Amino acid sequence: MVSVFAQFAPRLQEAIVARLGWTSLRPVQELAGEAMLAGKNAVVLAPTAGGKTEASMFPTLSNLVSDQPEGVGALYIAPIKALLNNQAERLGNYTEMVGLRRFVWHGDTTSHERTVFLRDSCELLMTTPESLEVMLVSQSVDSKALFGDLRIIVIDEVHAIAGSDRGAHLMSVIERLAKISNHDIQRVGLSATVGNPDEILRWLQGSSQREGCVVDPPKKASRRQLLVTHRQDLATLAFDAARMSQGQKSLFFCQSRSVSEAVAEHMRRAGTAVFVHHSAVSKEERQLAEHEFNSGSNACIVCTSTLELGIDVGDLDRVLQAEAADTVSSFLQRMGRTGRREGQATNTTFFCLSLIHISEPTRLRRISYAVFCLK
Repeated sequence: MVSVFAQFAPRLQEAIVARLGWTSLRPVQELAGEAMLAGKNAVVLAPTAGGKTEASMFPTLSNLVSDQPEGVGALYIAPIKALLNNQAERLGNYTEMVGLRRFVWHGDTTSHERTVFLRDSCELLMTTPESLEVMLVSQSVDSKALFGDLRIIVIDEVHAIAGSDRGAHLMSVIERLAKISNHDIQRVGLSATVGNPDEILRWLQGSSQREGCVVDPPKKASRRQLLVTHRQDLATLAFDAARMSQGQKSLFFCQSRSVSEAVAEHMRRAGTAVFVHHSAVSKEERQLAEHEFNSGSNACIVCTSTLELGIDVGDLDRVLQAEAADTVSSFLQRMGRTGRREGQATNTTFFCLSLIHISEPTRLRRISYAVFCLK
């Protein structure tokens, strides 16, 4: 039986060995590669840092190298700009090593950069759902010339979009692309946490006539630690969080920007090296926080959901959470950022400010259901 690696374009095989130094593929990459090379639509499941990006990109690049497209041949769609920016260098390296190019188009992309791209497009386009629609309705974009040879769409963190109004909007945009393209566009969704992959796959399929499959390799059993604590006020909460995170790398998730700013200030007063990461923080400050945190070993990023998705901030020791996440999938996504090192348990510590009363059971239900899901 021919291996998945042997089915990749020779140029890609050489680059994986020579440039990346890889000697084998992970199970999720083997299974996803087999499905995608067979032309199937797929939902690919693997933990954070489990190799999902490569699982989808290697077969995609093999397709583009073997038969170079006219215009954009592949779309990589992410729910937030920060994830696109975080993946830009990695996907730039992967395309460059096989002689292809990628372009990132979102709200921060300058008009000059967009003009240059439209004049000489790249094989891989990275964008958000909203920016993709802007391109389709823009009079300056020749949609047929740009997307007429589109073959593959990869949606990262698909669980954050599927089943929502935003997801319905994205699917309508993809169906418009399906009418423009000369191909039955292959559709691939990536996720670390989703409890209904078959439903996600049906949603993703849309009008595509391709066969679909769920790629979900067996996962190693891991230890999990969950702690729920109560504190009287925000200052005490932040002080105890600072003490708990001392000498470790941690993410502290808060449910609002105002709470994250207040928690960060209290933690700084307690002597902790703290960075803040949310949508109102400038792009430069967010990137600095990600870079400094990545290279350090004794720091905490206080953040909102901006760091929930697949942005790489390295190996974490702890995840802290003020109150409870809005959904169980958010909780599992955040918790999954820990436990990457051998022998380390995945963990989350909840800091609750108020006692849960019968009249306000929502937070308690969220936490209780999250604990139930771990059993």
